[in-house]
Amino acid sequence: MLANYKKLNNILGWLAFAIAAITYYLTIEPTVSFWDCGEYISTSVKLQVGHPPGAPLFQLMGNFFSQFAFGDVMEQAKMVNLLSAMSSAFTILFLFWTITALGRKFLSKYGELNDARLTALFGGAMVGALAYTFSDSFWFSAVEGEVYAMSSLFTAIAFWAILKWENEIDHSTRAHRWLIFIAYMIGLSIGVHILVFLTIPAIVMVYFFKTDQKISRNKFIIYNLVGILILGAIFSAIIPFILNMFGKLEIFMVNSMGMPFNSGTIFTIILIGGAAAYGLVFARKKESPIASTLILSVIFILLGYSTFVTLAVRSNADTPIDENNPEDAMSLLAYYKREQYGDFPVFYGQSFNAPLDPQKPFLDGNPVYRRDDEAGKYVVSDDRKASIRNFSKSHIGFFPRMWNDDPAAVKYYKQYAGVTDMEGPVPLSKNIAWFFNYQMGHMWWRYFMWNFAGRQNDDQHRYEYTKGNWISGIPFLDEARLGPQNNLYYHAENNPARNVYYMLPFILGLIGGIAHYRKAGPDAWVVSLFFFFTGIAIAVYLNHKPFEPRERDYAYVGSFYAYSIWIGLGVMAIFEMLKGKMKTQAMAAVVSVVLLAAVPGIMLAENWDDHNRSNRYVARDIARAYLDSCEPNAILFTNGDNDTFPLWYAQEVEGYRTDVRVINLSLLNTDWYIDQAKRAVYDAQPVPFSFEHEEYRQGTRDVVYYQDRGVKDRWDVKDLIRWVKSDNDKTKFTAFGGEKELIYFPTKKLRIDINKEQVLANNVVATSDTGKIVNYIDWNLKTNALSKRDLMVIDLIANNDWTRPIYFSVTVGNSSQAFFWLDDYFQLEGLAYRFVPVYAPRANNEPDFGKINSDIMYDNLMNKFAWGNMEVDDVYLDETNRRVTFNLRNIYGRLGKQLASEGKNEKAIAVLDLAEEKMPETKFAYDYFVFNIIEGYYQAGAKEKAQAMISTFADRLEGELAYYGQYKGNDRKMVQNEINAASSYFQMLVRLVNQYENNNSQNLESLQSNEIYQRYAQALQPFGRA
Repeated sequence: MLANYKKLNNILGWLAFAIAAITYYLTIEPTVSFWDCGEYISTSVKLQVGHPPGAPLFQLMGNFFSQFAFGDVMEQAKMVNLLSAMSSAFTILFLFWTITALGRKFLSKYGELNDARLTALFGGAMVGALAYTFSDSFWFSAVEGEVYAMSSLFTAIAFWAILKWENEIDHSTRAHRWLIFIAYMIGLSIGVHILVFLTIPAIVMVYFFKTDQKISRNKFIIYNLVGILILGAIFSAIIPFILNMFGKLEIFMVNSMGMPFNSGTIFTIILIGGAAAYGLVFARKKESPIASTLILSVIFILLGYSTFVTLAVRSNADTPIDENNPEDAMSLLAYYKREQYGDFPVFYGQSFNAPLDPQKPFLDGNPVYRRDDEAGKYVVSDDRKASIRNFSKSHIGFFPRMWNDDPAAVKYYKQYAGVTDMEGPVPLSKNIAWFFNYQMGHMWWRYFMWNFAGRQNDDQHRYEYTKGNWISGIPFLDEARLGPQNNLYYHAENNPARNVYYMLPFILGLIGGIAHYRKAGPDAWVVSLFFFFTGIAIAVYLNHKPFEPRERDYAYVGSFYAYSIWIGLGVMAIFEMLKGKMKTQAMAAVVSVVLLAAVPGIMLAENWDDHNRSNRYVARDIARAYLDSCEPNAILFTNGDNDTFPLWYAQEVEGYRTDVRVINLSLLNTDWYIDQAKRAVYDAQPVPFSFEHEEYRQGTRDVVYYQDRGVKDRWDVKDLIRWVKSDNDKTKFTAFGGEKELIYFPTKKLRIDINKEQVLANNVVATSDTGKIVNYIDWNLKTNALSKRDLMVIDLIANNDWTRPIYFSVTVGNSSQAFFWLDDYFQLEGLAYRFVPVYAPRANNEPDFGKINSDIMYDNLMNKFAWGNMEVDDVYLDETNRRVTFNLRNIYGRLGKQLASEGKNEKAIAVLDLAEEKMPETKFAYDYFVFNIIEGYYQAGAKEKAQAMISTFADRLEGELAYYGQYKGNDRKMVQNEINAASSYFQMLVRLVNQYENNNSQNLESLQSNEIYQRYAQALQPFGRA
């Protein structure tokens, strides 16, 4: 067998690849997914510019894969998803070869590499590779069009390549080509994601362990520090320095020397090329292969990074998606550094409660330049005077883990970290405790155990006992942390993401890691560095605030990859432990087969149902539903990722409803996005903003502040815009000690005069509402500051004059402020509110906004909306997909009630029936949003259907309360919110029954005789509330 080692290694490696490729192909999502996938697919198919810091290589490769759709726009998303699947499968190939490379050295420490040991070697490599193949987080990324799968491939290639160098350096004069290859992979990977940088310390230690056979303790420390310094140099110095040099020389040569635009860029390219050539000639003269390798490595990093040129090229083409508009070296540097996202401390910085320095509360930032074609030079668009908060030194310290001053974050710091009413800086001890409890425990260890012990469910975790924890399937272990695990209620027990591996992958990896340290310490240290920097170090660097919008396990898959190496070595270690029990080769085969079944076999069986996205079209169909909620030529305001990126996909890739102009409110604070909104795109006309670029460029009118100047009368909304746009000194005041001049607005009371003829001519309201059109809208701004996006919305309202329909997606927010205090003039037409000149205030305590146009809404909901197969039993929907049903149930229930109030009972029942058919309780647990549906049935005369829903809901609540009743003492406090929610729902059911079946009887005896009340009272007995 040893003679055929290379052949077997290749064959079995490709077998692992084939298993992974088939698995991912069968479970791939056939269209767009939620979160960033819509953006990545759109920018790949049409080579556009996505969010910083960019992924140009991913987009180039995605564009290449999209060509295999052969022009079928409905298949292009699947092809980009296939890029992730194939990247992931190749990652498994390189993982297999990595395990065999390390395993061969590991087993040689036990003795001769005979056939039995080689059987164990290949068996272990297959177990480790397939364990990672079927792991929760890696599989998740493998079947969607995101960057993390391709990033994992570069990580795998880089680490495998250093092992190839290590294997060849003793007998090949060309081994250093692997180091240059690694540099090129690192450079290329920047065009996908920078996570591959984190392999550098491990790669460096492989180099030093190989070249220095007698490493002392001091050398060991120095070599590790060198690896960290190289990581820091590439991440923070080389690329930013080069980009900064491009920008500085461009500005100098254009502004100071009067040369044409791009002169500095061309000169910098020549300068870098000349310096590289000189360095290589010098190294050759000195006969220094190390110097040559270093210079070539830097050159190849830059060559790999050169994919970013495509972003500048495409940005100059003014593509429809052109985020941050990185057209030149200066803007590309800001793009790479993610300046729009701000900065945060890592090792030294402020506490969350830090006040500003009383002497100098703000510092100046670096000026922002823009190209001025008329002047023929670069001009300062934002001097960034007094733009950086300068915190008081009294609240600055080391390791600031609790640093974010967002009110939501502060709330959780106080709730979970015990820093209530703290005036001084957060003590280091509290920061360290928060680091281990939240940033390590919640944001890394929990994810790690998801992958190697088991997962409770796919609900997002916020320290609840019942959501998103890791579990093992071993009762005493799970109950010690999470309370009772028997008698689970239906939706807890049947959540497809409830996966248990009995800790077998974790234990096998632990055995492998311990054995690796005992037999091959240097190699084990290398894997440990890989594990640490792609896991724990990320948790340190990201300094997560509580809580993230979504689970972030995908960012830590590198550490799970490293642990899978130890899983493979664990098989070999177990073989060595048992080799005396039977014939060694047969025993090696038995161990391999048993552990294949026990580890990757169990993981595959458990994880298939909640990673199989085939036949799921929810994100695409919901995106279409948002667009179909709008009349032609509409402007639709959205706010987050999931009500924006899928819509971009629908329009950019599938060409669906391109007449609707989607405007993301979060991006509307930027000048580049406003520029793009003022351009026509496809069938959508420009947004009619009246502001010129100079009036909203960065640093200008970023925020305008209210100042009470005694204005009593209401202003016409156009007068406010004229005031804010004016450069007259009377519209300004000085701030920050006279360092900055700002614009203010003197009134919060606005009026919008209504042109009724224009309203009627453009069919803004239904004929039946003609008499309800108001003469004017009095608009009260309940804020002391207006951001740039606020000004743009006000400007649009002022200048649109009802010529184009204006909509807000229902997901923009749940408060009047989120909707700019316009919600009294909303009309619900689907998944969007239309702004109309008809007064429709909310009733007291009513959570829903807007009146309903039942004719339009019925047509949209019944004839236009599609459901993405969400009702199909074997189509898995994770929490993000299930969350969609909140809004759907709400709008279907509201429409049903509206139709019933209009006497259209048959239509009302049809609407409610469709909601129940497409969102069955067996897949989507009943929640607050089904009460409208139940009421709608009652109001439409379908009493039996309402009663059936109530009975089903009561069944579910009884099961939940029976389960929670098992908790005792302090454990019960951890599920008190769930108990209260179930109890509140039960009370609402009782009220509904009493309202519609007992005519709101106030008779206690009559109420208590009701079956639902009796079930409610019985369910609460374990809690002493009966």
